[in-house]
Amino acid sequence: MMYETTFDGIRFIEGHPDNAHLLEPIQIGIGGVFASAQMKNLDDVKRMMAAKAKAVGGNAVVQFAYGQKSAGFLASLFSRDDVNWYGNGQIARV
Repeated sequence: MMYETTFDGIRFIEGHPDNAHLLEPIQIGIGGVFASAQMKNLDDVKRMMAAKAKAVGGNAVVQFAYGQKSAGFLASLFSRDDVNWYGNGQIARV
């Protein structure tokens, strides 16, 4: 069974449905030296991914993966945050 949610009209599927027609890969990151991830959450990642999916004619993001990762020691010295949000997968028509 694949876990699925919908956000801003786009289906986010943590798997690869048989009927998925892949359009292009997608990778989003929030945070970094010049951009703060403070007060950001998974909804912000999905919002950015949904906008990009819609722009290329997709209605889903399959093989959806998300989380937080450390920015690394040097980046944390120059940034307000030491953790960045990320999301990736494949924009698709399902």
